[in-house]
Amino acid sequence: MTRRVDDAGTLFSYAASKPEGFTRYDVQEELGWRSQRFRKAVRELRTIFATDEINLICDPQGQGEAWMYQLVGTFEGASPWVTNRADDMETRLVTMLSVATSLVNASDGRTVEGRRARILQRHFQRAIEDLADLKVAA
Repeated sequence: MTRRVDDAGTLFSYAASKPEGFTRYDVQEELGWRSQRFRKAVRELRTIFATDEINLICDPQGQGEAWMYQLVGTFEGASPWVTNRADDMETRLVTMLSVATSLVNASDGRTVEGRRARILQRHFQRAIEDLADLKVAA
């Protein structure tokens, strides 16, 4: 097992022992982890959770305050965080479409790089259109 997977397991156990939540500073103090190790463990744990309904959510506590992490086992419990993350992903899709379009304009569609840019542009555009259709239907 890799250190990252081990750390994800340790973080899961830690989070399960803190049902009211915890900050990265709590983890740094109690487990002796540096910030980068904590972030990697969070990413790995969320990757593992991709096959489950559990989420490690993270919410701001106020201006300049540490964010609060918490294990949540239901969609309803994670809903505000999930909504925020989905909105963030949509915004990033628009940015990625803009970059891909710039690459399309700057490249030759007969090259591997040009074809790659066109594939990315097409898929980003399609995702944005599909999401827009959902908003119209709602």
